[in-house]
Amino acid sequence: MRNRRVYMSPISPAISQSSTGSKYLEFNLSVNPNIDVVREVFGRVVYSHKTHEKDRELSSAKVSRIRWTNIILTALTFGGIVSNAIWDQRVVLFATIAIGTVTLAFTVFQLSFDPATDAARHRVAAKSLLLIREKYVNLLADIYGGIPDEEIQKRRDDLQEELNEVYEQAPDTSYKAYSRAKTALKVNEELTFSDSELDLFLPKSLRSTYAR
Repeated sequence: MRNRRVYMSPISPAISQSSTGSKYLEFNLSVNPNIDVVREVFGRVVYSHKTHEKDRELSSAKVSRIRWTNIILTALTFGGIVSNAIWDQRVVLFATIAIGTVTLAFTVFQLSFDPATDAARHRVAAKSLLLIREKYVNLLADIYGGIPDEEIQKRRDDLQEELNEVYEQAPDTSYKAYSRAKTALKVNEELTFSDSELDLFLPKSLRSTYAR
């Protein structure tokens, strides 16, 4: 008996039946190194995107604290000047000078960093990575649909070049942001949906579970 070569697509769909009688589509992955590579890079992109989002949040919070500190120090300085003009007391004068010195020092300190610019750069990087993340999702869907390996490799390489360009322009991330991103993705499950939640947005013919 001659051996026959059997072609296996990356994903083999089948219809299974649950204990309640509902039928649903089930997909089984076959061994495909392209899928492993794309999934690995996709995971890194997800973490990078969320880390830049958390760094943007941290930088924006820092901007807010700085603004409020400036407002408070300016108000105290102005109040001290007015009080000294009214009462003409040395204690008020010395307090006003001290507050004015702190205000000046804080203003000079702000020149050493720019959290507003950092927040803007992290926002741009996060948006770019979100777009690439969705492209990887679409690529995985097409791989599961059985597109040729040549097309997979080309789209994979094109995405890698696009990803490298984003990484070159993106600012450095912090460990604190990475820790928050890890918690957001693993514990809070941000940007993820359960099958039942997704089914609410889709017509019955496209849902993952449906009664026959």
